[in-house]
Amino acid sequence: MENFNEIFKSPKAKEMGNKLKTIIESYFGNVEGNIVGGAKVKLVLFSRNGKNNVLCGIQEGNDESCMLYVHHVNEINHERLKFSGKGKHAKRIKFVDIKDILVNDIEWLLSIVNENAPF
Repeated sequence: MENFNEIFKSPKAKEMGNKLKTIIESYFGNVEGNIVGGAKVKLVLFSRNGKNNVLCGIQEGNDESCMLYVHHVNEINHERLKFSGKGKHAKRIKFVDIKDILVNDIEWLLSIVNENAPF
């Protein structure tokens, strides 16, 4: 996906975003990433079998953080991954350091998304 790096102002958030993007694309294999929300929001949504079938998303957060949004997950019990905020359609996990993004943890979370996604 071209222009992915342009959604980030912070080099630290860009590094985390790229790591999450690599994990997502590797895990699903057949996802399409689309930048949505215009210049202010700059959110990348990953979908499968059409743009409306969203699985997850990535967005730069405040203070050089990076947000991972997951759809089709109501709650999780995990010692390192904690939801923040009160999303109606998606839950978010905020990362403040790249070393907090562990491949096995993200793949575990994506497996729940994959199991629950109706498409």
